[in-house]
Amino acid sequence: MRFHRAAFIYNPVSGARTPDRKIHEIRGVLEVSAGEVRLAPTRGPHHSSELAREAVADGCDLVAVLGGDGTTNEVVQGLAGTARPALLVLPGGTANVMVREVGLPMDPVAAATLLPSLEEQAIQLGLVEFDEGGTRYFLLMFGAGIDAAIAARTLPPLKRRLGTAAFWIRGAQQALHRLPRLRIAQGGGLGGNRASSLVVVSKSRSYGGGLVCTPSANLLSGHFEVAYFAGTGRAQYCGYLLAAACEMTARWPGIQHTQATHLRLEPCDGEHVQFQVDGEVAGTLPARVSVSPLSVTVLLPPAYQLGAVPNGPEDPEACPYSV
Repeated sequence: MRFHRAAFIYNPVSGARTPDRKIHEIRGVLEVSAGEVRLAPTRGPHHSSELAREAVADGCDLVAVLGGDGTTNEVVQGLAGTARPALLVLPGGTANVMVREVGLPMDPVAAATLLPSLEEQAIQLGLVEFDEGGTRYFLLMFGAGIDAAIAARTLPPLKRRLGTAAFWIRGAQQALHRLPRLRIAQGGGLGGNRASSLVVVSKSRSYGGGLVCTPSANLLSGHFEVAYFAGTGRAQYCGYLLAAACEMTARWPGIQHTQATHLRLEPCDGEHVQFQVDGEVAGTLPARVSVSPLSVTVLLPPAYQLGAVPNGPEDPEACPYSV
């Protein structure tokens, strides 16, 4: 048997609210390859982090998490810097960006069935450092500006009722208001003196709602792909949304891309600009974003490991745009 002790962390109110029978079905599938599987339902915000730390202390060699990307992010806070337990991400949220990124099935039972064939890979985490103190790790992406404003206004009941369509509705409503303004203050070499309405710093090609903002990003790389959406006009915003929906951001006028290992982002003229990590609003700018020396062991399909690493220098010193 590959694993011997597992914690199955799940969010009872995430996404479409997975029924108890499905939870026990997933547990039964996990037990085939993981021996003892302890159910660990979350009770509220940040409880997933506590449950992940308990799994480490209890000597678990596997943590399976069923929920949205926000629940997975909380688990990552508790696992950061540990080689064990390995992390298995199952789809149970609205966007399920992590699951889509690595190519796992969108049915959690089918995804759990693949456990014996998945391979362990240490993934370096992203790190956000707040100016007022405190830190937050992320597995997938950091986004500041319009996307965080949309996420902040998309409430859980609407996401449960409409799924990813809820983000598109809020995005259209947000376009009627003045867009947030921010800039990269250090690192990346993007933007110049021109403000942006959105900056994405990512190790994930996939974004929420089926969008692709950073087409060359990869979880296994040692750097971020950074997408700088120059300008703050509503017409530009609509064009950028179309580009992300059609996977054309690499060629769209006004969207700049580079690679970086650390950046500092600031609001323009003291504005209130929010940012999100892995799809969850986490704070306001200014903030510093960097590749952390800490990692998490994640279970990935072999095809992702073999074929998805983009061409380009892995050594930040070898990249002409790295900082």
